[in-house]
Amino acid sequence: MAERPKELDNKVIIMNGFTYDEISQIMKAVKALFDKPGDLIFAMTTERSLETKVKDLIVDMSQDHEYLKKNPPNRSPS
Repeated sequence: MAERPKELDNKVIIMNGFTYDEISQIMKAVKALFDKPGDLIFAMTTERSLETKVKDLIVDMSQDHEYLKKNPPNRSPS
């Protein structure tokens, strides 16, 4: 039997059918409920993700999240 991927222990919220404004509001409200909001993984569905097994999707999102935590995008001041 294959070992269970450690990424499946992450807290993941997948959203479908929301506007970008609604997603922003949901993320803000949910993050306020947790001591370590940076550990939460948020995603919205895409045509590709709708066809992907949830297990594979969580592993993929978790790996992306970990990469971005270690390599944050450069953000220029507004």
